[in-house]
Amino acid sequence: MAILFSGCAVPDDSSVVDTQTTSESPFPDTDTVDGLDLNSRIPEAVESALGRGADVDFALLDRTTGAYFASGDTEQFETASVAKLFIADDVLRGAEIAQVPVADDDMAAMSTMLRSSDDGAANTLWYKYGGTDIIDRTTQRYGLTATQPPWDGLWWNTTTTAADLVAYYARLLDRAGGLSPASTATMIGLLRESTPVATDGYHQHFGIVDALPLEPVYAVKQGWMCCIADRWIHLSTGTIGVDNRYVMVLASHEEIHYEDDMDHYPDTAVVDVTDDSSAQHARDTLTGFVTMLFPDGRID
Repeated sequence: MAILFSGCAVPDDSSVVDTQTTSESPFPDTDTVDGLDLNSRIPEAVESALGRGADVDFALLDRTTGAYFASGDTEQFETASVAKLFIADDVLRGAEIAQVPVADDDMAAMSTMLRSSDDGAANTLWYKYGGTDIIDRTTQRYGLTATQPPWDGLWWNTTTTAADLVAYYARLLDRAGGLSPASTATMIGLLRESTPVATDGYHQHFGIVDALPLEPVYAVKQGWMCCIADRWIHLSTGTIGVDNRYVMVLASHEEIHYEDDMDHYPDTAVVDVTDDSSAQHARDTLTGFVTMLFPDGRID
């Protein structure tokens, strides 16, 4: 059974890859969505992703109009590094309840944890503030009924759904979860400073950022890890547009895929796994999925 690691690590190189034949169709196939409305583009994107060996869950909320679009939004998945949102939220709320400022070292850890997905910083805050109790407190405050603490006490195995993550962002922005305007601004501000490359060397602007170059404002938290049932997990989540108009969440589970027919996992439990071909394939899938939904490079 594969061992799960946080961030981007994969099992050791003794695990055999279950290679899958994937579609040779063009991807992203924007011709198939030409002239379609968003509701009709979604199943086309889902089908194209399936052709690459990936199941993608998707949810989008327009906070201005209330319009909601989704596919597979009630399917549970592991959060990977997106759980860092809950850690930061809990630290900020705890300081507010105690009526004290967040300690300088905690603020520094929170900053690198949200901006560049630093796992060491997340571990520090996770164990300092109660581990799984963080998830219990946050889900209760935000009314996240489908989000559950990790079965093994490891933050990256927290489970959630696309619908719950959209609800989390929306309630964060509306302050329904109890955070003050100042704390909400701190979180969104750090997410808007998301670095192209994470602390461990991984390219983390797949999905929302890379697929929507004409959107001038975004605040994102990404997640990735390998492997659940021999599948990569990638998440792209956040807010998009002026005044955080849109909230989007995507989560993919993609079969391990190596174009060079490798039959073992490489040893990527090191700093830089950006060049791992299977991870790149999975990142491209999620970016292409968003491109098929919004081929003009912006949410229309």
